[in-house]
Amino acid sequence: MQKTRLFIALIIIIQHTVAAQLADVPPVGPVSLGLGGISAPLDNGWSIFNNPAGLSSTESINSVFGYQTIFNFAPFNTVAAAINVPTSIGTASLGAYRFGDRVFSSQMASLGFARKVGIMGLGIKANVLQYNIDGFGTRTVFIAEMGCLATLSPVLTFGMHIYNFTQAVIAKETYEKVPTIIRLAVDYHPTDALNLFIEAEKDVIRAPNLKLGLAYRVVEALELRTGFSMVNKNHAFGAGFKINRFMIDYGVKVNTNAGATHNFGLNFMISD
Repeated sequence: MQKTRLFIALIIIIQHTVAAQLADVPPVGPVSLGLGGISAPLDNGWSIFNNPAGLSSTESINSVFGYQTIFNFAPFNTVAAAINVPTSIGTASLGAYRFGDRVFSSQMASLGFARKVGIMGLGIKANVLQYNIDGFGTRTVFIAEMGCLATLSPVLTFGMHIYNFTQAVIAKETYEKVPTIIRLAVDYHPTDALNLFIEAEKDVIRAPNLKLGLAYRVVEALELRTGFSMVNKNHAFGAGFKINRFMIDYGVKVNTNAGATHNFGLNFMISD
């Protein structure tokens, strides 16, 4: 019992130490990072790590790989990868990520599915999340997510994402819960080149957060991004560059107290 309590206490300490950077959820990829953490209204290869409803717009088989570094400190590095496969009934996706090193780590495997229904894209995802602390063993929890994307008009898209709607707990002994997070967002795109985003995020046990983002396509192959988080005071910048079947993305988030988070990503279109 004492060992279990210490294990959970260590998880809580580590989570709260880097909560502003990790938010206790899987990595969201360089596109979201460059937009200041906005994720609910996006539909790209990284949707398996964000709003699974975004997978509904997938038209060809593609894979993504990402690497994130926090504070330039190796134990806080994250590696993520996924493959997205459209079918006749919807899009299936398999993703995985790992954060940490052999002393402390968390890893998640995710299986998602999304389908277009009229003006809406609906998505659901099941995750297996595992925490490991060297010398104390592991804890494994099952987490479910769901989301939707609705095209309200040619220039307005609404996104909703609920992370851990089943309110999974890390350990029954302490009833320490995995955070339940609700995100509501709007993407206003008056032209094909410009997207303006606003997203409200609420962890059920924390203060709400408001995020603003902007993406501008300079030319067909180059997109620039920026964003700001009101509560965490994080500024973010990013860019995406397309070369044939490859999309190379980079995002950086700067916090005056915690330093910078860098995220590099590669999206490869396997089929046309």
